[in-house]
Amino acid sequence: PDQSKGSQTRLANLRKLVNRAARHGLRVFLYLNEPRSMPHRFFESHPEIKGISEAGYATLCTSHPEVQRFLVDSVASICRAVPGLGGFFSITASENLTNCWSHGSGGATCPRCGARSAAEVIAEVNYLFHQGIQKAGSDAQLIAWDWGWNDAWAAEAIRGLAPGTMFQSVSEWSIPIERGGVKTQVGEYSISAVGPGPRARRHWELARERGLQTVAKIQAGNTWELSTVPYIPAVENVARHAANLHKSGVSGLMLGWTLGGYPSVNLEVVGEALASGSAEDALRQVAERRFGSALAPLVVKAWKQFSTAFSEYPYNGGVLYCGPQQLGPANLMWEQPTGYKATMTGFPYDDLDSWRAVYPPEVFVQQFEKMANGFTSALEELRLSASHIVETASTAQRQALAAEGRVAEAAAIHFRSTANQARFILARRALATASTAAEAAPHRASMERALKDEIELARRLHHIQTSDSRFGFEASNQYFYVPTDLAEKILNCHDLLTRWLPTAGPKDAGNPKS
Repeated sequence: PDQSKGSQTRLANLRKLVNRAARHGLRVFLYLNEPRSMPHRFFESHPEIKGISEAGYATLCTSHPEVQRFLVDSVASICRAVPGLGGFFSITASENLTNCWSHGSGGATCPRCGARSAAEVIAEVNYLFHQGIQKAGSDAQLIAWDWGWNDAWAAEAIRGLAPGTMFQSVSEWSIPIERGGVKTQVGEYSISAVGPGPRARRHWELARERGLQTVAKIQAGNTWELSTVPYIPAVENVARHAANLHKSGVSGLMLGWTLGGYPSVNLEVVGEALASGSAEDALRQVAERRFGSALAPLVVKAWKQFSTAFSEYPYNGGVLYCGPQQLGPANLMWEQPTGYKATMTGFPYDDLDSWRAVYPPEVFVQQFEKMANGFTSALEELRLSASHIVETASTAQRQALAAEGRVAEAAAIHFRSTANQARFILARRALATASTAAEAAPHRASMERALKDEIELARRLHHIQTSDSRFGFEASNQYFYVPTDLAEKILNCHDLLTRWLPTAGPKDAGNPKS
């Protein structure tokens, strides 16, 4: 009971939200990541339901009958209290400790779950959620998500799901890719790789054999490849993915998490491509609707060029979460290594080795330069071609074109800045080991170029953000940077250029022009 304080108020607010959404033809689904683990002190009065322990917390063992009743009755009580609820979607193997097998092998230490397979326990948790819906007599739907499921037992878990459950899989996971000569595979959401991939196809087929409807989880607007623009304008990639999903026979789509929800051409294109199954038709229809028939072919061509460039992204989970591409030119430069480790989508510092992950340093730099060059050249071509006919467009169409240009320009700035920062760090390392003026000169010149370019990029991004507040924002992190941060970066680079660089390295290296 002490965990339920305020529950009636929350249920009342949920009813209001569900009713508001219904007036617009929308249904609300709740995310179930249950039962959440509890601190050890909780189990002083409930020792019989304690499962495995981890970092001071323990699971409510879902193999215990009392916990099973709790899950069923909890879902049923929500469904009764909010009769218009659309349903639930579950994650049963997440970062959070929930059931005893939610973090993999740890379930073997539970006296109850250790005698059962991970697949059996995880399928059962979803089965209990489904029973709760049935007990309430609700028409709410349950979507069971295979996020974190081990491929070794996923098939068994899928076969254990209750009839009527919808089954969801991340579409692009396990797609094999090669970027800059480095072979790897997609293990997160991606717009640079076009799905669906072999894992999702395999799991969807197993679900269909079980008689279940299938759902694809994608992110159509943004991924952690670049989260701080309103959407990644690699629109052809998004259209092709949606058209492929149309052909795959999935019954539904989950389009995003905290990032990627901003209204965009990407989301419009997904809708059109899912309806028609044609990426080309979707691109044309959305472009004509937004920019008019005269500008549409030029925009579609640019979208395709952006998509080609973005397909060079040096994809890896370490790059996504540790790299400076989210902050771009707002990330400061340092005259000496900070020694700080990059934090997850937070502060990259100067931790190049974490940024690049599996990619050699030079390959990492080159791939970001390829993307920056590709976006920049495509945008320049679009603006030049459009300049001859833009006056015939409506005010709304001209504004849409200008906004599209800002998105592409900001993306290019972030890519260019990431390459600059990496080159600066590599040159700083080389300068630290240089013993002569001749040896030091090219490294100092490289750092000078990077610092001057960062000043220009920060100025351009400052202009974009101060005229369009969508930039720099992502819902879970809020603003990665604000205009003051970009102004600080300019001062930071000026300081390094004028105070530090002229005397850095061997004393006889001479002073570079600044």
